[in-house]
Amino acid sequence: MKREDLLDFNFDWHDEAVFKNALKESGLSEKEKLRLRDERMRRLELEELKEASGGYDDYDYDDDDDEVIEDVTDEYTEKGSEEAPVKEKKKKADKKHEKENSVIVAIKGNYPIRKNFVAMMMCMFTAILPYVTYLHQQPLTRLTQKYFSSNTGAINDWFLFQKEFFVVVGAFVLIGIFIVEEFFVEKQWKDIPLRNKNMRLPIILVGIYALLLIISGICSKNHELVLMGVVKHYEGLLGVLGYLIIFLAAINYFCDTKSLEFFSWAMILTTFACTVFGLMEYMGYPLQEDDFFAHFIAPPEKYEFATTLKSQSENVHITFFNSNYLGGFCGLMFPLTLALGLGSKNILRKALGLLSAAGIAVCAMLSNSSGGLYSVAASAAILFIIYAVYWFRGTIERLPSLIGFVCAAVLLAGGFAYMMKNNDDFRSRVDTVVNNGSASKITVEEYRKKMAKKHYVLKEIRQEGHDLALEDFSGNIITVSRNGDDGLEFLDTEGNVLKTSTDKNDFSCFKDKRYKNCRFSWNASVEKLYIDLGYSKNLTFKYEDDKFKPFVHGLYTQDTINSYKGPECFKKDLSAFSGRFYIWGATISILDDCLLIGKGSGSFVTVFPQYDYASLLEVYETPGMVVNKPHNWYLGVAVDSGVVSLLVLLTLLGVFLVKGAKTVILHPIDDRFKHLRIGTYVSVIAFMLVGIVNDSYVCVSPVFWFIFGVGWYAVSRNKVIETD
Repeated sequence: MKREDLLDFNFDWHDEAVFKNALKESGLSEKEKLRLRDERMRRLELEELKEASGGYDDYDYDDDDDEVIEDVTDEYTEKGSEEAPVKEKKKKADKKHEKENSVIVAIKGNYPIRKNFVAMMMCMFTAILPYVTYLHQQPLTRLTQKYFSSNTGAINDWFLFQKEFFVVVGAFVLIGIFIVEEFFVEKQWKDIPLRNKNMRLPIILVGIYALLLIISGICSKNHELVLMGVVKHYEGLLGVLGYLIIFLAAINYFCDTKSLEFFSWAMILTTFACTVFGLMEYMGYPLQEDDFFAHFIAPPEKYEFATTLKSQSENVHITFFNSNYLGGFCGLMFPLTLALGLGSKNILRKALGLLSAAGIAVCAMLSNSSGGLYSVAASAAILFIIYAVYWFRGTIERLPSLIGFVCAAVLLAGGFAYMMKNNDDFRSRVDTVVNNGSASKITVEEYRKKMAKKHYVLKEIRQEGHDLALEDFSGNIITVSRNGDDGLEFLDTEGNVLKTSTDKNDFSCFKDKRYKNCRFSWNASVEKLYIDLGYSKNLTFKYEDDKFKPFVHGLYTQDTINSYKGPECFKKDLSAFSGRFYIWGATISILDDCLLIGKGSGSFVTVFPQYDYASLLEVYETPGMVVNKPHNWYLGVAVDSGVVSLLVLLTLLGVFLVKGAKTVILHPIDDRFKHLRIGTYVSVIAFMLVGIVNDSYVCVSPVFWFIFGVGWYAVSRNKVIETD
């Protein structure tokens, strides 16, 4: 065959065998062969589209169909029928509308089965990951023992490390599959999503975000924490990079109808499992405390140890380590599961989806997570608005939709009413969640006045040269000074020496009523000062280098006393949102050092101004608490990888919101996956809302990035390949 005939497709190129043989004998370069394969696939797809559209890309029904409809009308009029032409016209109009508003296309040739296999494996992996539980014992190092204590010298982790390990392994597997596809598998299918022009933006943004993460990790002072993160969090550099790979892989492999069906089933089933496990735990049969389950969560020699695993919280958390993260998972999955249930024509999937949505909403309540509950409520409101718009536009079938809405509402309202009426504990949980955080019924001033009856309510504690000064919210100051080599002297607000007496525990007490809840004990042999302000734990200082230094964690001295330096708007009530105002404000105060690059993944606990005694006592009523996370996804990103990386992440999310608003609300695509688009869109919004009060966590974030990737492709108006 001549070269010109081959390049101009002047042969029977439709036949796969003929085409392959022609390429084999052509003598063309690999680059030219690749271009010919791509052109053949494009022409096959174009012919398929033309065939589906009656022979033209822009299928115009107006002229020909009017004639058909008129002929049919005449025929049926002669027979005395008036309804048939109307039905026929409506059927043709619906068909036209579906073709014009759908992105589902049929492609001749075999869609690579390996892509469906990868998609199915990703679905199974993501559905199972939240429930992965296995013992990991992390030895404390010189660095980590400054913030965490353990009698055995190691922290036992059951729920976090292994999840991150699985994420990292899964990410490496996905990278390997992609490399093999690109360089070793015959390139018969080059029309992959990540090569589309409209996918360049997420790839660029993800690349910048990943680069800033890596640079921040390299520049971090705490390299031992960077890769896998710090204990009791375990979200290191490798884990976050794994999230980004999952996001890109979801875009790349969920572009056909079969993969999206896998996705729908996986999300409904994992939500249903969460509902079952949550209700089991609430009724006193927690999965993680079952003796049979103990065989699977630890090595055989640690079986007895695994049977001792007990929850220290009254809140439901299943295998999510923390009830707030279960609440975040509930907020993420509720809108997606509800939308998939409402839109499914499969009776089983519809029933399971609606039931799971109702159950996950109940789990949000059982977790006592305000963020989870509010995100469920917010996503329900957004879904209602979107479906109301679809209803009035006639985009969805009204009767089935009405039945679905009624069923969902009955399940939610009926279950909630039943629990409120028959379960005292549930009523208490509702009251706790609704009145949590800033909704507290007592004001800051009332709280301080109440605490002052039994405590010295500390406003500030500071070092003044060689002395130590404590001030309460009434303006009363007590100053501690050295008096000779072995003694102490105490001065009041005016600088007068206070008279003291000694109680049975050898603490110095004061006759002055202003300081009745303030007691001091001095150990001259080790030069340590213990201060009892009426709380469960004392403040400990060591006199070193001619000043009183905080003696931290029973291990080392801290040169200065930390104090709150964040925005004043948070200082008005540091205990608001369960103490998050204090953590947010203090975190914001360190962002000046995290503008271009951050402190490295896992380093938050080392850079946060720990042991701010005045703030800790006001917020948590203890001076010994360590803050190991910012309780805000966005602040966590800024500290770990820099404010610039936060802006990159917000851009990625913002572009998705804009694309979704156009595709889901303003100009919706009307095909069988419209409910999936709605669900993924609202789920991302729900997670963004939860991210205001919760951190990114390995129990939930991989699922979010998976949904985010599937949603990104779904709202980008790219073609969905028919492979069913």
